[in-house]
Amino acid sequence: MYKRHTVAVIVPAYNEEKRIINVLSLLSRCDFIDEIIVVNDGSTDQTPNLINKFDTIKKIRLKKNHGKGFAVAAGIKKAKSEIIVLIDADLLHLKVLHIEKLIKSLINYKYEASIGYPIFYSIDHLLKPISGERAYFKKDLIPYLKEIRHKGYGLELYLNYIFRNKRTKIFPLNGVKNILKHNKQSLDIAAKLFLIEILDIFGEVSKQKNPFLYLNNSYLESFYFHKSNNEKKLNINKFFRDIRRYFLKIIE
Repeated sequence: MYKRHTVAVIVPAYNEEKRIINVLSLLSRCDFIDEIIVVNDGSTDQTPNLINKFDTIKKIRLKKNHGKGFAVAAGIKKAKSEIIVLIDADLLHLKVLHIEKLIKSLINYKYEASIGYPIFYSIDHLLKPISGERAYFKKDLIPYLKEIRHKGYGLELYLNYIFRNKRTKIFPLNGVKNILKHNKQSLDIAAKLFLIEILDIFGEVSKQKNPFLYLNNSYLESFYFHKSNNEKKLNINKFFRDIRRYFLKIIE
């Protein structure tokens, strides 16, 4: 299925000693992946030593933490393959079929981007994560490499925005779980990273000429209202009904 298209998986990692082995072991078992590129983004824990256990993996080691966008851009630049897949280093229950679906959307169904978002916590069904595992053609990312370097955790919003008029497949990764920061970092580091992530995302939105339009084009439109006009109206109504149901459940 993938003979005509080479595939590179990029894994940005910062202090991921608790989970990265699981992710890299899974990726190493995927015979349709030509390159696995791990970008160690200035980790201060055992992440570099764990990465070094994998001889066939390409490694980039950044001396200090530069942020997700910078790490991803470094991986894209190093990759030689036609398709770029972006995978987080902290995922639980990720399966080969999830990776296959990301790639298959591009190759077999002619999409220009594919996004799989983790569905594990009940709130994931309501507030779909801004991030997610992704696949793109490298040729489509190269023109934006300079901008990608500086996006930090605002990377996903930016990618959504530049691909807003492209055919994008968005689907749930059922059972896949993102580890919350306080479960993999010390509390002080987790708090710092959470603050940086929030500032990056809000900074990316607020610097736009029309912040709400940018947020709509880079998130709401893609993840909630990407159907026909009639279907959009139904989706909006369902969205608010789900919010009401969720908070009623909390206060019961």
